Amino acid sequence: MKKRILLLLSFAMVLMGGLLIQGANAKAATLNLKPGTTTEVKAHNTQVLQNAINTSKTPITIPKGNFEVVGSIILKSNVTLVGATTNPADSKITLNNGPMTTETGKGATTVNNLQLRNFTLQYNANMPKYDFQKHNVHVYQSNLLEIGAVPKAEATANYHAIYKKPTKNNIQVQNMILNANQVGSAALSIAKAKNVNIANNQILNSGLQSGITASYTDGLRIDGNTVKNSGRSGISLYQGNGSAKAPVYIRNNKVIDWMERFGGYHYNAAKAAKIAPDMMLDGGIDSYGPANNYVYITGNNVSLQKENNKRIADNQKIEQKWGVKNARYVGYTGIRGSGIAHAVYQNNTVIINSPDAISFMTFNLRLRNTYTAPKYILVEKNKFTAQNISFPIRIFGGASDGSLASGITIRQNTFTINGDIPTYYKTLIDVREKTETISGKLTYFGTSLVTVTGNKITSKNVKQIIAGTPIRKLPVVDTLYIGQNRLNAKPFQKIGGYLDTVIQLPTYKKGIISGGIMRSFTDTAAKTIQLRDTAGKALTKPITLKKEPLVNFALKPIYSPKPKVLWITNKVGTKSVTKKVPLYLF
Repeated sequence: MKKRILLLLSFAMVLMGGLLIQGANAKAATLNLKPGTTTEVKAHNTQVLQNAINTSKTPITIPKGNFEVVGSIILKSNVTLVGATTNPADSKITLNNGPMTTETGKGATTVNNLQLRNFTLQYNANMPKYDFQKHNVHVYQSNLLEIGAVPKAEATANYHAIYKKPTKNNIQVQNMILNANQVGSAALSIAKAKNVNIANNQILNSGLQSGITASYTDGLRIDGNTVKNSGRSGISLYQGNGSAKAPVYIRNNKVIDWMERFGGYHYNAAKAAKIAPDMMLDGGIDSYGPANNYVYITGNNVSLQKENNKRIADNQKIEQKWGVKNARYVGYTGIRGSGIAHAVYQNNTVIINSPDAISFMTFNLRLRNTYTAPKYILVEKNKFTAQNISFPIRIFGGASDGSLASGITIRQNTFTINGDIPTYYKTLIDVREKTETISGKLTYFGTSLVTVTGNKITSKNVKQIIAGTPIRKLPVVDTLYIGQNRLNAKPFQKIGGYLDTVIQLPTYKKGIISGGIMRSFTDTAAKTIQLRDTAGKALTKPITLKKEPLVNFALKPIYSPKPKVLWITNKVGTKSVTKKVPLYLF
């Protein structure tokens, strides 16, 4: 009897031990990967890694070392891939002739709950790369890490809202080194995904495309990454990203050295197609558009390091290959906001010291099946520094919904321009008329509403703070609020031409509304102002303004509970036009 009891106890102990071992193994399965570069080793590693992804219900640990695989590695739902330590350089997966991707090439795939962290994913540096001299367009062009994809038929059809159907959800890429070694396209591509967190990674040496690129995403967070030596942009929102309920956040990233390869590729492609090459000016942080909405870009640093104080290499290659003199087909833009609305740019630092520096920031409308103009844009408390820069801020076709916040607001920023602005008027903010062909008809776009307040400028060359650059010799900016700007520590509100209605910041004190109407030098209209409420009730008598650069006003309106509107009547010859501008007090 005692022997039977002892045997049963022994069996129970063995069973419990086995369960404990299984429990310990459930925490993480370390892969049996082999170092080396032989065909057999690569095949072994590929099979082991893919089998683990296909079957494991527990985290998969990549051991210390460098392990090569061949072909595509297909990611699945509920997979966690981690390195052996918290140092991502300790565990490396080297890809040969295929990406790590969620896509199988057999239609849309659904992937949920995917985590990648603490290891290096890289392309073999010996893989074929794009060669500017050969223009080998059929060279390998897959992304390094691909979370979702836009099918070719949809990509060539431009933006359509119906294409924004997320097939990827709850994706984490953290503490990784993604090194494309200048092979392929983007280092990290995200598409048709929601709830994506890209944090504290090193994104290095993308191929022809951007370090990080995103299309059709919601709830995308890109935080604390270093993005370096990118073929195109550092961080690019291509199209259809963000929504009111699921914004995009790009925060506290370092973007270093961009536009390294794509500019030359684009020029060669234009020449091969026998069309005139246009300039490539993608931003270090970039919205291409259209339909990028509710985007918060804060606390980022955009700068040149290896390329500091140098010309862009692709411009020099264009000169050598095509015999072009002083080529400037590729230029640096720090942050670009094309096809974007409801966006905040706050507390960013942009430093561009290069002969090819074009702009700190550019905003542009984008028409690609869907039309998106920049509106509800706030540019606040950023620091911009350059030696020479052609157009510090450029705006094309900004829109508004009538309220002050719905336009483009540029306030409390610091501009330091140590050298020249190599343009005739040397303007800080250049607002340009834009054309698009819609239904076969050439359509012109000005900018509705711009507010420029409280900016500090250090420069020996800035001559005017804002001006319009027209195509048709008509005002480019409909309404401008301006005030409290300083140049070299002195008040500075000088404006250029082609601005329609310019209002110095109105204030309210003891029942008096004080402000001023500035006149662009191209404005020849006789002007009359009157304060009314939104129902049209007159609150003051009409005042006819003198034709001077600045006419101050002090208005004491009668009481009305309704919002106040400044009626401004412009008369040229016998033609009169009255504009109703909401009155905002500062």
